[in-house]
Amino acid sequence: MDLMKPMKRACCRPLVALALSAGIAAPLFMPGPLTAQETLPDIAAAAPESAVLFHSTDLDRDGAQWQQTEELLARVGVPDALDLWEEAVLAEGGESGDVTQADLDALLGGELAIVVLPTAVELFTAMAMQGMESDTDFQAADATPIVGAGEPIGVVAILRPGDAATAWEYVERQVADLAAQQNVTVEESVYGDAELLVVPPADDATPSGTDAENTTDEMDEWMSGLGMDGSGSFVAASSGDYIVAGMTEADVTGVVDVIDGNAGSLADSPAAQAVAAALPADALSFTYIDGARILETLDPEVIAMAQSALMDVPIESLASQAGIAVSADVPGFRFDTITILNETADLDAIIVQNDPSVAAAAERAPAGTFLFQAGRLPETTFQGHPYALAQAVNTSVNDGPGDEPPMMTFPTEEEMEAEIAAAAAILEFDPGADLFDLLGDEFIAFSTFPSVTFESFEIDAVAAISTTDPDALTETARKIAAAIERTESTTDVATRSVGEETVSVITDSQSEGFPGIEFGVVADQAVVGIGGGIEALTTSPTDSLAADAQYQTVMDLLPGDFYQVGYVDIGQAIDPLMMLIGTMGMMGDADDASQATPTSATGDPRNIRALGAVAFQEDNVMGASAILYIAGGG
Repeated sequence: MDLMKPMKRACCRPLVALALSAGIAAPLFMPGPLTAQETLPDIAAAAPESAVLFHSTDLDRDGAQWQQTEELLARVGVPDALDLWEEAVLAEGGESGDVTQADLDALLGGELAIVVLPTAVELFTAMAMQGMESDTDFQAADATPIVGAGEPIGVVAILRPGDAATAWEYVERQVADLAAQQNVTVEESVYGDAELLVVPPADDATPSGTDAENTTDEMDEWMSGLGMDGSGSFVAASSGDYIVAGMTEADVTGVVDVIDGNAGSLADSPAAQAVAAALPADALSFTYIDGARILETLDPEVIAMAQSALMDVPIESLASQAGIAVSADVPGFRFDTITILNETADLDAIIVQNDPSVAAAAERAPAGTFLFQAGRLPETTFQGHPYALAQAVNTSVNDGPGDEPPMMTFPTEEEMEAEIAAAAAILEFDPGADLFDLLGDEFIAFSTFPSVTFESFEIDAVAAISTTDPDALTETARKIAAAIERTESTTDVATRSVGEETVSVITDSQSEGFPGIEFGVVADQAVVGIGGGIEALTTSPTDSLAADAQYQTVMDLLPGDFYQVGYVDIGQAIDPLMMLIGTMGMMGDADDASQATPTSATGDPRNIRALGAVAFQEDNVMGASAILYIAGGG
């Protein structure tokens, strides 16, 4: 098995895209408990300080995180999962002669990092702009190369192996094989204290990561035309305890400069250190995103487009730093994110204060709830929704008021107003002023686990949000029902009473056995429900979710101050699934259900019990913390 074949593609397309798409959005949508990481991962010492995205993975199977991972996997009935993966790698590698046990042991044992630099953001945005200008079709013929031969692309992989000497011998063999495949000669050189291996581009190089007979991928062709595929070149370097790989020599030597102490390291960045300090101390993976540096990299045209998409959210709010950590803990797997917001921007549009009343919302959900979410929303939550609804309405009726705008462009204010006006004429109400502008910031939603048979689908579910004008929204709900009734379809519209209020009930005559969808304004809330969902919301439960022992256990594992909370009782889904698997196994001549069910003497998938999450805010820090709760941890 060739472990380096994916390197060339991995060092380019997905990560460059991630640098912009994930990086620019992270400060808004990656709101981790404030525990103590204290320092960045060790491998950050080899990453350039200018990195806009740094993602590291712990590869030490003997380390605390992977030992805890194995213990968690054992609890869910797959104690040998990591060993089986290793055996599969070695079996495939043995057939091709690529990977031996010594190779794998050498490659593992340390850390792996992917680093994206500002150059990659510049190139990706240039690609995006060219794609827009060429009618958004990814055609190599339309593209003007934007990367000269040998110029940096800005994406590198850094490996700190368990055994640097043996790992480098493996890399040397793989580089030689790659050169032979491309019918070129490996170029060897020395840079500082590092040994470099360069595979030059073949004369007839196809887009990197593709085979000669598989060059029809339009994205690959487009990137090849832009020069973003590295033109078939590949560079690896051995520098001290590290192995560095990239698409160009300039990319790799830039990292060697850091390792040699001739350039700044991300490990010395105060911004990155602050993010690391707000995340768990030990993690399977750690990601750092420098939104401020990404914003500095973008040209004015791209910034203007981003501001158009953000509407009233200030573009300066993106100049923030974000971090993500995935870790193994005794109770289960944790997922933590943190964003340190730019304090120079007006953050009122995106910050939501922690609210103790959100925790009390679980008292409104009945015991046995499968899915639950509640909290407060930022004031900009419904920005863009009137336009999106208008587009959907206009398209369904008459394909919209005009030609569809090109992809990757944002409508002007005049275009949005025209779209909304056209939809208002159809709906007989304004999607903005008469609907979304009337919605408040407090919401709750919960659902039972669905019951499915060959003849029916049963579920009790409800979602509700506060409103600033119940009477006006009630009138809008009536107009929505009337608009649905005017459509030529099999949909039936009726009404029913909920206490002193009236809700509309939408059913489909061709979907017998399926519950109708109900909506309206009840108890000063806009509600949408299925089955007995609305009654469950408006009736105080005898036993609530808040009193459920498992719910309390999961919530105790998360930060106590928050503005949003979510919970999924996964056990309700896994238990019947395991019964089904066991039954199917017995039907397949298994000796008994226990043989057909993937369990072990030490664990069972049924131990995966719940997923809990909260979002919180503290000063200029937004965070989110989630845990996949696995029972049996003592």
